Formats: sequence, structure tokens, C-alpha cells
Amino acid sequence: MIYTADKLGKYKGADVVAEYMLKEKIPYMIGYAGHGAIGLLDSFYDKQDQIKIVWPRIETAAGFMADAYYRLTKVPLPVYVSTGPGPALSTCAVANAYYDSSAFLLITGEVTTDQFDTGALQEPYRQHPADFPSVVRNYVKQSYQATTVKQISAFLPKAFKLMQTGRPGPVHLEVPYDVYQTEGETVVPDPENWADSVSWRHGTEPHVITAILKKLKEAKRPLILAGGGVHVSEARDELLKFAECMNIPVYTSLMGKGAMAESHPLHLGVCGCWGHYPAVEAARNADVILVLGCRFSDLHTASWQPGFAYNIPATKLIQIDIDASEIARNYPVDMGVVGDIKTVLGQLIEKAKELNEPGKYDVWFKELNGYKKQWDDFVTPFKTCDDKPIDPRRLIYDIRKVAPKDAIMFSDVGNNQPWIEEFWGSEVPGTHFTAGGFAAMGFGVCGVLGAKLARPETTCINVCGDGGFLMMPHAVATAVQYNLPAVWIIMNNYAIGAIRDLQRFYFGGRQIGTNFETYEGTKYHDGELWNPDFAAMAKSMGGEGVRVENPGDIAPAVEAAIKSQKPTVIDVIINRDIPVPLTSTWQMPPIPPALPTFGKIKIR
Repeated sequence: MIYTADKLGKYKGADVVAEYMLKEKIPYMIGYAGHGAIGLLDSFYDKQDQIKIVWPRIETAAGFMADAYYRLTKVPLPVYVSTGPGPALSTCAVANAYYDSSAFLLITGEVTTDQFDTGALQEPYRQHPADFPSVVRNYVKQSYQATTVKQISAFLPKAFKLMQTGRPGPVHLEVPYDVYQTEGETVVPDPENWADSVSWRHGTEPHVITAILKKLKEAKRPLILAGGGVHVSEARDELLKFAECMNIPVYTSLMGKGAMAESHPLHLGVCGCWGHYPAVEAARNADVILVLGCRFSDLHTASWQPGFAYNIPATKLIQIDIDASEIARNYPVDMGVVGDIKTVLGQLIEKAKELNEPGKYDVWFKELNGYKKQWDDFVTPFKTCDDKPIDPRRLIYDIRKVAPKDAIMFSDVGNNQPWIEEFWGSEVPGTHFTAGGFAAMGFGVCGVLGAKLARPETTCINVCGDGGFLMMPHAVATAVQYNLPAVWIIMNNYAIGAIRDLQRFYFGGRQIGTNFETYEGTKYHDGELWNPDFAAMAKSMGGEGVRVENPGDIAPAVEAAIKSQKPTVIDVIINRDIPVPLTSTWQMPPIPPALPTFGKIKIR
């Protein structure tokens, strides 16, 4: 349906927002009410059959849910909050989306325009009147402050275009209370027809495509690195076609995990601090790597330490990214191409088919198959490990065994993240999600609800730690309230395990502030390990809950949770003393990098 702009007339600011969201065909608006939002909400009262209002129990959760929804659908949702604490609590979610090239529209309230610079309730005024835009500016692509109804009409189409073009990201719109309810002469604008009229998915010149294929053809040990940009560009099909056409192995970053089915013969796994050994070893030994939307972060590159994950510049990089600032940011490139991953891959596929010269890398594949066998020999015994407390690897293998192939996995931040990174098999591309650059704990716990909004018929699972779950336990109440039967699986080790492990490795085992234990007086090291009864918590909120201590109970518990179609928490007591296998390293300067616990350093 083609919309046309409404006629010039008198409109409340809130009515402009509501009517515009109908034109954008937005299915949900997520947020939390406050005096800075009630004027906005009132305009949606008669539109609830078209736009459903979803309000989790804290503003941060609203942002996490909208972020997750965008990653699955590429539809940016509005997230409404009030003033003061509401916008402040939303910044964590906004930053998380911004760092991972995800998008939603954050709509914040503000004191009335005639109260600017008075210090009225919750106004950030001490450096500049009504100054929340300065707070959030580093975490959004643009911040708009609408002080008239006409400005709301002007800013909304710009915001939606900006969120979705180029490198996606959140955008902020601030509206004072009175502007929501004041009438002004304006129109309800049409969405900008940017998908047809703005050429932003640009490719590159034909001679560049020819040069890339020539370099790959001449390589002895070529690789394709799929970063998070492959997901953002929705280029998973093109990645598969090009890899098969050229017969070149593929590995991923953590954010690129799931860009290709992990059972595919050309897939090597994830490279990084806690990556798959075949991927790490291949990256160390490759002579040419085609890099698709990867920024080479510290966890991916072993903190850029030569020989641990990469040997660059001995290895040559052909880096393709839609954001020019990411090219050669951390490593020199042999070729840098600014372009959309999907479009450039399409160009490469077309030219490669025309040349019809797939590479023959028999020696290279023999080496890679050797790396795969070494890794398989290492991990296979853990699939049936019956130790108690439960080995984390057995837990993840059993989840994978009973979950549908297309199950959507949201891992949270903490040790659960690298455990999933190494041992969860993504069989259907585009079904693994996590928080990368900003790495906000709680994203997975709440993000799984956004996934369920986006894919209500699909099994949606969050694996989290006890620390992350306790940051956002109210997610279960939201799931019950809105009938979102997600499954939370808690890797319960009575600790903020990732940080406790750093204390073990880097600080001589001196653990403080990382174990969940009871304290008596000044006995800071003799407390008993303690956590709430997570299963009982879930039940108290109307969900289901079960505690699992025996390995043989994992699969039945997960299977029952999926079949129940009820929000369910599975509290799994894991062995807190098993570290995630380190296949490269990560460094906290000036402390020297830790050595791999599987594999070895190889500098060439």
C-alpha cells in the first residue's frame, strides 16, 4: 500500500508519532511509562489493535528486546521512556545496539519547553538546558530534540531512514511533555522511500572484483572470514554461494557465528580467544583472507599478539566493509573495499561463475582436515561426560541434541558466551545472537523475548549465567504477561565466572567480589556459596522452573520446557572449576598474554 502525506492541519505531537508509526507498519512499541511518556501513550490508546504496547519491567529490557527484534527482522521498533532515570537506564541497551550495528528508535521525554533550564523534575540542566542528547550522543547515529510539533514531523522520516541505511544503528528522538499534547500546524509525514530512491547498498568497480578473484585464485591457503557484517547485510546466502563457487573455507568471528551452517564441509568455526581450534590454526597459517564485515577486535585477534590468532602482515587481507573507518583500523590491508557485503559478494559470484575456475587447494584442505580431527578428538568425550557437577560442554551438547535445528539461541555475556561460542552448533544460518562490542550482561536474558516477538512459532533459548539472569529476572514476568514461552538455561556456578577466572589467571587466584557467597562479619573468604532458588523464582512469576544437577536430566528438562509452551527457567548446577578452553589468548596489558590451553603459538 502506498501512503500519501496527510493534509496540513492541527495535530498533537503524540498523534503525529502514533499516525507515523502506522505508516511505517510498526507492530510493537516497547517501553516503560512515566510522566514523560503518558502524553505519548495516550495517542496509541485507540490503535492497540494495530500496534501492540509491550512494557517489560525496566527500560533497559525494552531496549534489549527491540535490539533483538531488529537483528531478526530488520524492522526498527520505537522504544519509549520517560525522563531522568528512564533515559539513563536505556543508555546501556542503546550502546549495546550501536556497537553491534543493530537499531531501534529511542524516544525520550523531557520537561516542558517553558521549564528548560529551571531544574524541573529530572531535567539534565547543569551544563546545558534539557541536555539528555549530550548524554546519549556517543551511542546513537543521530540525536534529535523536537521542540515543536512540526519538528516531530520532520525528524521521524529522517530517523527511520538513518537507522536502516549504511551501517545500521539506533537513533534518538527527544520530545518535551508539552509538545506531545500541544497542537501545531503540520502534516503526518510519509516514510521516506529510501529503499527505492537511496542507493546505499553500493558495490565496487569491476576491476576491483577482478583483482580480488585473482588474489584468491593465486593463493595457496585462502580463507573467507565472515564477520557480523554478513548478518547485518543479510548476505548469508551469498556467502554460501561464493564459498562453494570458489571452494574456499570459511571461518567467522563471534558476531559472525551462524553465518554458515556449522556442519558444512567448508566451515571451520569461530576464531578468537575461545575459538574453534581449526579456525584459529587456519587463520594463523592462511596467506590470503577475504574479510567480510569484521573489525578485528581484541577477543577475536588474541589482543593483536602475533602468532596467537594471526600472523599479519605475513597474511594478506582483502577487507570489505560498508564503514570505511573500520578498514585497516587494526591491521594493514592488501586491498580495502568500501561497500555493502551482500552487493559485493553478488558481484564476486557473478564474475566467478563467468570465469568458472574454482580453486584447487588439496594440500590446504589436508592440513585443515587435520586440525578438525584434532579438535574433534578433544571435544568428543565431553558429549557424554557424566561428571557431577555437570560439565558445561555436556550441558550444551544435550541442549543442541533436543532443540530443533532452527532454534534461536541468545547467549548472554559471561562465561556462558564462550561456552556457547565453542560448543553450540548453529545448523540454520542466522539463529545465533549475542552481545559483542559493548557486551552488556542481561542482553540475552531479555533479548530472547524480542526474538519470541519476532519469531513466535520458533523455539527461542537463552543460555545465561547466574549473574546475568539476576540482573534481569523480571524477564520471566514479562514472558508470562505477554505469553512469550522462552526458555532460559542458567549455567549456575555461583560466580561472575568470567571475571573470577581472570582473577585466577592474572591475579594469583585472589578472588574478591566475584563469588556469590554468604558473608559473616569480616570473614570475606569463608562464606558458603549461595544463590536464590531460580526455579522457585520462575514459578512465583507464573512460569515453570526446574533445577538440574544430574547430567542425565539435562535433555529431558530442555525437551519438556520446549514442549510445554510456557516460559521456563532451567537452573543447571555446573562445575565451576572447568575453564573454557583457550585456543589463542587475550591480554590485559601490562600482564603477559596467557598461553593457549589447547593448541600452541605458531609464528611464521
